[in-house]
Amino acid sequence: MTVHGLRHTHASVLLYKGANVHSVSQRLGHADSQTTLDHYAHVLDEMKERDESIAVNIYNSY
Repeated sequence: MTVHGLRHTHASVLLYKGANVHSVSQRLGHADSQTTLDHYAHVLDEMKERDESIAVNIYNSY
């Protein structure tokens, strides 16, 4: 794995585990949070699917 790959994995895991986008953006040295959102949109899409599944499971349990 390259250093760039490690950096990308690190940021992806932080976001997936719920770290604040602004904090991750600062950690990576991005100029703004939008840069982070643009580069890691795939993680946010996965989180959306996970969250939808959680919501369905909560309402199905009632």
